[in-house]
Amino acid sequence: MIWFIFALLTAFAVATRDISVKTYQELNALEVAGIELFWSIPLFALGFFFVPQPELDQTFWEVFLISLPLNAVPYLLYLYAIKVSPISLAVPFLSFTPLFMLFTGFITLDETINLWGGAGILCIVCGSYVLNLDQAKHGIFKPLTAFIHERGSWVMLIVAFLYAFAAAFGKKALLHSSPLYFSYFFFLVFNCLILAGLILSGKIRWGVILDHKKKGMWLGGLFMSQITTHYVAISLSTAVYMIAVKRSSILLTVLLSWLILKEGNIRNRGLGALLMFCGVLLITLFG
Repeated sequence: MIWFIFALLTAFAVATRDISVKTYQELNALEVAGIELFWSIPLFALGFFFVPQPELDQTFWEVFLISLPLNAVPYLLYLYAIKVSPISLAVPFLSFTPLFMLFTGFITLDETINLWGGAGILCIVCGSYVLNLDQAKHGIFKPLTAFIHERGSWVMLIVAFLYAFAAAFGKKALLHSSPLYFSYFFFLVFNCLILAGLILSGKIRWGVILDHKKKGMWLGGLFMSQITTHYVAISLSTAVYMIAVKRSSILLTVLLSWLILKEGNIRNRGLGALLMFCGVLLITLFG
């Protein structure tokens, strides 16, 4: 059950970060990325300094290099999706990640799930249908295809697919190192490379990064917390289960989007989020 606690902490950090990003209306997705990456670098460097280095083999370095672009693309697309659409319409499509991970976990890690775990994942996916249930008046499959007309939704579906591979490869790297060493070392390199790319390409200016110090420190702290709890949890559990529990952040995000951002249709989206939480309980108690 320790992994479940860490997975829930990850969900809280993710939901809080998502809402925070959405409220920073004066910043575009790449600017948010820049300030978050810059101000979290000292935190990852500090964590890396105190974590002992395990013995690293060739497999670790191969997976490490593959994971850099595999995480960079969905990271930037994720922020973009949140910015261009209502967050309660974009974020729910992350619930498809556990479904995709049924295949990626089997291919890369030889992981399997039992009947209860499969039922839990099905509940999470069905919950995303209920979130868009108001579209059913246009056709029974409309809630599943509504993302075609909402840019943030279909972009987030792509993110869910890419994260399924990223998470599976990430766990493989953990098996050849240690959770905290990999997470701190990886995102220290990841942050520096993506930040350098954004600055050299002119997508973000140093003035923007330095002028938003408080927001950057807040996002950086949440990012560091999210990464730490994520990699500890995924090292203690089957990858597909951990990601399913982490996606309970959707429930929190939908609730906060109603309370803080005043987004509507809370009845359907709240019911859908609750159904997804029931899926989490099935996975936790019986998976």
